[in-house]
Amino acid sequence: MVIAALLLVAIASCRDTSKSAEQSTQVAQSEAVTQQAAKDLLPAAPSSPVLDMVGVLSDEGLKEITEKTIELDSLNLAQVAVVIIDDLKGMKAINYATALGNKWGVGHKDTNDGITIVVKPKTDDAKGEAAIATGKGMEKILTNEVCQLIIDQEMIPEFKKNDYGKAIEEALDKIKEILALQDESKFEILD
Repeated sequence: MVIAALLLVAIASCRDTSKSAEQSTQVAQSEAVTQQAAKDLLPAAPSSPVLDMVGVLSDEGLKEITEKTIELDSLNLAQVAVVIIDDLKGMKAINYATALGNKWGVGHKDTNDGITIVVKPKTDDAKGEAAIATGKGMEKILTNEVCQLIIDQEMIPEFKKNDYGKAIEEALDKIKEILALQDESKFEILD
């Protein structure tokens, strides 16, 4: 009788485990479909590291930001993409930035040093949003907290003045400063 009861408990446990595994698989598949659908909604990679889909940057601002992104790459500090959009496709800004960086392959494969900056300017109907997503190779230096500080301290004051170009330039300058200091400290350790 006791053995029969133990067998029933064991069988029920196995069924629960298989149901749980099936549910986990279904959730993972659903998330993968959602992520793929989101990626399908994202713009194709441009030929330039800066894409202003809203038209808030002046020609001079676009040139300055492009030069700053190219400089970060040429100094081997990071590969950066900057995107200004009017629709986050129902995603949080950070999720959009991460998905976009992944889709575009921002960052060098060997160092995963990509940084994707997404800005959605404010409108009459909605507040503005910004995010800085980093590749795995940048996560220890440009943590989520550091990226949020850059947004709060460097970008938002300029957003309030409707100067989106200056906001992005300030963020890129701060990122360069942080990465250059980190790069210098590597050499000090080797000395």
